[in-house]
Amino acid sequence: MNLFNTSLKAAVLGCCAFLFGLQSWGQYDLTIEQSTPAAAPGMTYRFYVEANDASDKISAVFGNDESPLVISCPDGIFNSPMNASWNASGVNPAFFAFFADLQDDSYATIGLEGPAGPGAEDPSLVQDATLNPTVSGFFTTPGSTELNVNTLTGGSWYVLNTAANALPDADGRWLVAQITSTSAPSGVLNYQVFPLGEGANQVQKSMEFVDGEVVVPCDG
Repeated sequence: MNLFNTSLKAAVLGCCAFLFGLQSWGQYDLTIEQSTPAAAPGMTYRFYVEANDASDKISAVFGNDESPLVISCPDGIFNSPMNASWNASGVNPAFFAFFADLQDDSYATIGLEGPAGPGAEDPSLVQDATLNPTVSGFFTTPGSTELNVNTLTGGSWYVLNTAANALPDADGRWLVAQITSTSAPSGVLNYQVFPLGEGANQVQKSMEFVDGEVVVPCDG
């Protein structure tokens, strides 16, 4: 799974953002939507990657020593004890009436906000076991404050391009994470997309966010 170690070394501090590698605002942008949680305190932040075409496929969200993935919430994130998984597979709507805060759970995902349906698949995870916390640990431990995937091995959550959720949803985007916290998240997300579903034309992009808002690059 070394495909995520391609070089995104150029981090240039500009007038309003860090720019990672060769990328342009307007192509596979990150957006963050805020909403009031159903039962947990704070706010819920949903992270979406915007597709350019209905045939685009997202491959992975990743971090490593060259492109760290960082999510920081100083007050800690809400992780429901009713979802034992780091992804959304345990966020079953059938239980919302009994455990309202289950829908506020923080999780990593690829295009899913609950268990995978027909044709879709729950995302898989590879991660450096020496990370503290690991990706899975961050999304299952109540009160986790920071995820920093910054080692050579790094980590990634991903789906195969045969999964239905590799394609964008009806709104032309992919949900890649949900965070519920009383403090607004800051950090960097890196992700890989296959334009028109073609892996040979892969695009890797890094987007910074501060206090729950995406940082628009200087050329945006």
